[in-house]
Amino acid sequence: MSLHPARPHRPDSDRVWRVVVVVLGVAAALLTGCGDSGRLVVAVRLGQPGLVNQRPDGGLTGFDIAVVRYVARELGYRDDQIVFTGDAAQADLVLGTMGPAFPGGETRYVAGPYLVTTTNILVRANDLAIRGVRDLAGRCVCATGSSARPLVARFGEAWKHAFLAEANVPAACAPLLADGRCDAIVADAPVLAGLAVQYPGRFRFSGRPLATIEYGIGTSSAALRDRVTEALRHMFEDGSWKRAVIEHLGVLATRYTAPPELPATAR
Repeated sequence: MSLHPARPHRPDSDRVWRVVVVVLGVAAALLTGCGDSGRLVVAVRLGQPGLVNQRPDGGLTGFDIAVVRYVARELGYRDDQIVFTGDAAQADLVLGTMGPAFPGGETRYVAGPYLVTTTNILVRANDLAIRGVRDLAGRCVCATGSSARPLVARFGEAWKHAFLAEANVPAACAPLLADGRCDAIVADAPVLAGLAVQYPGRFRFSGRPLATIEYGIGTSSAALRDRVTEALRHMFEDGSWKRAVIEHLGVLATRYTAPPELPATAR
C-alpha cells in the first residue's frame, strides 16, 4: 500500500453512531428455506474472531455461534441440523444486524439485540504514542469500510486515501499490525478481543469507543422473529448468555456484565 501524506480534516464531534452491517464470508452451497429437510439455515460472519472462529476441522465456534446454537435448540433444532452459509438471501436467520435492509434490498424482521457493543481501537502493546482517536491522524489504520466511517468523518477523504488500509474482514488486519505495516486496527470490540487472543500480549485497546453498535438476528417473518426473541430471553435468564460471554469474549466479560434489554413487544 502506498501512503501519501495528507492534511487531516477534524469535524467537531468524535462520536459517530452506526448500525452494524452484516459481513458474510462462509462458502455457501445452494440452500433452501426453513423447515426443508429439517434444516435451519444461518448466515454468519467469518473473518471476525471472537464472534465466529473457524476450527482446523472446518467447524465454527465463537460468541455468535454460541448464541445461534442456543436459539436453534429453543426452536427445536439439533446442532447437526444447523447449516451455516454466507448467503443472507437464502438464510432463515442472519446473525449480527439490527438494520431492516439486507443485501439485495430484502427486508427482514429483527430479533434482539443479543449484544450492545462498540467500535474500538487496537494498537501494539508497546506503542504508547497512540492514546486515542486523535493520535490516528497521521497513522496507518486498518479497518473495514464500515468500521472506518467514524475516522473518515473526523479526518476526511484525504486521510482515507493516505492512511487507511481497507480490509474485507478484520482478521486480515492482524498481521499488518503485528509486523508494523499498520499502526492500529479499528473494529468492533469483541472482534478486537478475538484478535488479541491470537497474538497474546502483543496488542492493547486504546482510547474511548468510536461508535455504539447493536447485534440482532434477522428473520424471515414476524412470527419467527418473536420466537427468536423469546429464545434470546431464555438465554439471558438462565445464565447461558453470560457463560458464552466469558468463554468467547473473556477479556470483555467485565464490560458485558448483563445482557441487553429485549423489547417487551414485537418490533
